Amino acid sequence: MKKKLFYFAIAGWTSGLMVHLLSLAKIDVTETIPFIWVLHIGIFVVWIPVIFELNKNEEFKQYQRLRKQNNVKPFSLFKIIFKETPTWLVVIAIGGFFYAVLNFMLFTSSQPGVPDFINDQYVLQNHGKLIKVITEQEYHHYKANELRGFSGHWLAFYGMAAAILFPFSKSEQ
Repeated sequence: MKKKLFYFAIAGWTSGLMVHLLSLAKIDVTETIPFIWVLHIGIFVVWIPVIFELNKNEEFKQYQRLRKQNNVKPFSLFKIIFKETPTWLVVIAIGGFFYAVLNFMLFTSSQPGVPDFINDQYVLQNHGKLIKVITEQEYHHYKANELRGFSGHWLAFYGMAAAILFPFSKSEQ
């Protein structure tokens, strides 16, 4: 089962990367693939087992006990959860996490509102308040930007899940 979840996480990460790259190119993927948002649900499919996997790990439990006593080394968690994970995958996972933080900050500073189609008009709104009427081209620009914000998180969550669920031991690599 762990192997299937690992490959599912890799498929989610790959899909998220493709969507992310297309959104960086200002392509509104939701226009042709509206079900792309199902990648949100897939995160739960892999992260619930990740939590169970970590809770079975005795070294992780020991880390949690020591953390409560403020008696842990800064990078000891990574050594525990990525014990059998190859370096290249650890780099992707940790890099994806930091990239998601940076991407989210850029997204929030560049997106003044949420694009929508209301009363036969493309609009930009913020918490139900109309900011302005926009063109169809602007609408797709904002939708692509919105997708960029979310897909950065998909990279982080699927990447970390794949690294934690890596199903092969160091001797099998």
